Amino acid sequence: MTELQIIFQQCWDRLSLASQTPGSAWRTPVLATTADRGPRQRTVVLRMVDLNALLLWLHTDVRSAKVQQLIAQPMASLLFYDSVTETQLQVRGQAVVQTAGPQWQQLWNNSPETSLRMYLAPQIPGNPAAAATSNLPDSVAARIPTREELADGLQNFAAVGIQAEQIEWLQLSRSGHRRAAFDIAGGQLQHATWLEP
Repeated sequence: MTELQIIFQQCWDRLSLASQTPGSAWRTPVLATTADRGPRQRTVVLRMVDLNALLLWLHTDVRSAKVQQLIAQPMASLLFYDSVTETQLQVRGQAVVQTAGPQWQQLWNNSPETSLRMYLAPQIPGNPAAAATSNLPDSVAARIPTREELADGLQNFAAVGIQAEQIEWLQLSRSGHRRAAFDIAGGQLQHATWLEP
């Protein structure tokens, strides 16, 4: 294996571990989408990684603006940064929004109740509010709902998969930064090259 291939493999191993490890630096990337008035970014949670297809999964409210943006312009970018190792990773690719299917069901089944509670929100996320609000029903505002209670939120639950097409890796170092790019097609590495940092 070349050094570039090793770096590529290490990136995917770290992403996979981050999807399973709360508190991991790469667990909460910034998702960038294209909106009518320009780019939009928000922090999301990496929930699952398909290493065979090089596909990254997260979930969100189907009523959210990001879902409408991804449907209109499916190209998206995820930015990961680890301040301890000073490693940045950009993943760009096509997004797909699912409201049914095996990955959607797997994400719902494997997510903790604390992460699914937000799908009980009666109001559309991002809409104007008269005052500060949690946008949760009073019945679960101060507690974690049961799985049975969460079933009402399933209609608002969307899985978002991002099929990696290009990755840029940047390792910061006082002795000199290093940067590389990786092109992906069909879930397979096609080309890797060093870049000037």
